Amino acid sequence: MHEVLKDITIAGLLHDIGKVLHRGSHIDGRAHSVSGHQWLSKYTDNHAILNGIRYHHYQEIKGAPLDPDSIAYIIYLADNIAAGADRRKIEGAEGAGFARGRPPESIYNLLNNANGKAVHKVSPIKEKINQPTLLDNYDPVTDYNRIIAGLDEGFASIDFKEEYVNSLLELLEAYTSYIPSSTYLGEVADISLFDHAKITAALAACMYLHLDKSTDYKERLFTQARKFYEEKAFCMLSCDISGVQSFIYTISSKGALKGLRSRSFYLELLMENLVDELLSAVTLYRTNLLYTGGGHAYILLPNTTEAKALAIGTIKNTNKKLRHLWGNSLFIAYGMQECSANELMNKTDNPEAYSDIYRQMSLQIAEQKLRRYSPAEIIELNQTSTDKEGRECRVCGISANLIVRDDDTLCHICAALADISPMLIKPDSIFAVTNEPIKHIHLPLFDHEGENTYFQAITEKDAKELLAKNPDKIRRLYSKNTYRTGLTLATKLWLGDYARSDENGEIKNFSELAYAAEGVERIGVLRADVDDMGAAFVSGFIRENDKENKYRYLTLSRTTTLSRSLSIFFKYYLNNLLAEGEYDLLAADGQRNIVVVYSGGDDLFLVGAWNEIICAAIDIRRAFAKYTGNTLTISAGLAIFEPTYPIARMAAETAKLEAEAKQHQHEGKSKNAISLFGLEIAGGQLRANHTYDWDTFENNVLGEKYNLINELLAGKDERGQSFLYKMLELLRQAEEESINIARLAYLLARQEPPADARQEQKDHYRQVANSIYNWALNSEDRGQLITALIIYTYHKREKGGLD
Repeated sequence: MHEVLKDITIAGLLHDIGKVLHRGSHIDGRAHSVSGHQWLSKYTDNHAILNGIRYHHYQEIKGAPLDPDSIAYIIYLADNIAAGADRRKIEGAEGAGFARGRPPESIYNLLNNANGKAVHKVSPIKEKINQPTLLDNYDPVTDYNRIIAGLDEGFASIDFKEEYVNSLLELLEAYTSYIPSSTYLGEVADISLFDHAKITAALAACMYLHLDKSTDYKERLFTQARKFYEEKAFCMLSCDISGVQSFIYTISSKGALKGLRSRSFYLELLMENLVDELLSAVTLYRTNLLYTGGGHAYILLPNTTEAKALAIGTIKNTNKKLRHLWGNSLFIAYGMQECSANELMNKTDNPEAYSDIYRQMSLQIAEQKLRRYSPAEIIELNQTSTDKEGRECRVCGISANLIVRDDDTLCHICAALADISPMLIKPDSIFAVTNEPIKHIHLPLFDHEGENTYFQAITEKDAKELLAKNPDKIRRLYSKNTYRTGLTLATKLWLGDYARSDENGEIKNFSELAYAAEGVERIGVLRADVDDMGAAFVSGFIRENDKENKYRYLTLSRTTTLSRSLSIFFKYYLNNLLAEGEYDLLAADGQRNIVVVYSGGDDLFLVGAWNEIICAAIDIRRAFAKYTGNTLTISAGLAIFEPTYPIARMAAETAKLEAEAKQHQHEGKSKNAISLFGLEIAGGQLRANHTYDWDTFENNVLGEKYNLINELLAGKDERGQSFLYKMLELLRQAEEESINIARLAYLLARQEPPADARQEQKDHYRQVANSIYNWALNSEDRGQLITALIIYTYHKREKGGLD
């Protein structure tokens, strides 16, 4: 059975590969199914796979010399369902014919009622963002030829066997993510060839497991196809880790940054491993993983009693191990919803049938989080052992499995997290999950039955040696941000792993990051996430102004493509944004002195030199706005701390600022904002006085007022600093006493250039002083000016910090 499932998955992934050939310079005029069949025949003689590629269209399969149980019938109907979920007519267009040079359209063009026209260049996924834009007279033939060459090389290094399925999936993601699935001019071209192929493979695998193995596939899926569309053949599974924030941030400050990064990564790997164990238990591949990120995952399963029981069992067994290790700190909740092909395509009498799948899963997860544990499990949680001497782990506070190292008391997991941290940022690291420890430093993971497995960071050389000599020890291998098609059992993970290191290759600590800052020696902390992300997934593709069918674009293909696009931005493209920073008002462009603590499917947590954190925030927001065509926005909290400040307090205070940014109202809108510094007492209440929409912060606070202050005080000595502090004091008091505006005018007048100064110098100063005075009269401008002055004070302060 598993061999057949492997063939179905590979055939589903490759069924449309001939389309790539048709768009290059060597066109043979045949159907893409014929071209694809011939191309893949160079690399495999597996007739089941080749027939699935050759006969996946109605005109070809209806008279094909195939046995009734040929997997080609499964691929045929899975392709139709996937196409039905992604190919939608353009609103108001009656386009006809195909344009092989048509570029892929941005998935954000139609999001949240937008009508964008942006497209991507045909390209492999690279470190730099393939930003959508408006392209005229673009001929992608040369770009397609490069794609063909890359796929040729990749296919040559892949054996079409089970252990290479994930490698094939990664190869296709690398080269076909920016290729449109359809070039028909009457349809939207915002679904990539990769996303269409992956969903086809996922559907096909579920259909095979759902159907009786003795089924006449020709009868069920070809002759009676319409009946199958109504059948509840599929089951959507959603799972979510609770306790992420407390697990990551409730640690002591000593060595905190290494601990933060490794704890964050460990939770990512915990979810990835859970997904892989679950899929393995159900005999599926990662093609059926629709999304993972931010401690959340969506998986498409067959609607069978066995598959659902195995999936639930895997989650429950993992929760049992988490209770043993961390008590009630971590918990995985899940929701399941049976669905039909028509519901996945959103083609039912209920226009919200597809949205209802996600709503039902969310309700189940919320219910589980309220009632996590059974009475027996609660008793078990209250029977945890403690250290006889009353000791506890210096990092996490647990009092079991303790060791003493350099006069520090640590639990064995926190010790391993600290030790493994340097390996996480090395580009050549491979992460191995094994049945027994192969390195002294390892972390606990679990298989689907709840048995212990072990996570270790090793080199690619070590991985290849293990595969050659002891393959039975390996459950799976993970690489990060790199395609290793020749490495069996390997899965590539997108990871936001940018971390500025010292001369020894160690991640810089808080003090080193603070020392790297310009001006005051402080660190900045940035927390940000995408606004209204849940609503975008559930209803973002509903077209409110479409009177005929406003739900036409709300389908599995688009929500899956959207989630993958966001995940790549935050987990992969972010690394390059930090490595090649552009905004240079407060720091030089180039590499940022920043460490990514966490960057998930739609959010991030960064720590670094305070001025570079501000620059990075602007770079990220600019790139994200362009990437999404302004259909999605980000809100952020940014605070500045001494490097010795408790990390848990940093996280909590920055989270409050992020919440303030999300409540910010501006120009009839909300969110899409940044809140800085911290809450201040005003009028007897705590207020976030430095909260702005992004454009105001970048253009008015920094671009206008900061730059003008810089002009005013350029070259000033200590008297200039005294003048600055006095001006800041008067501006802060102006809200309560208007007399302070007059005092400000007097202060500005006293700083006028001397009588013998050049007239143009005097005129320029008066212009600057008048601007400051006029801003002081307006509460909104005055607030922006105060923020700019604070940033200027931090930036121009001599090393050593603030008094």
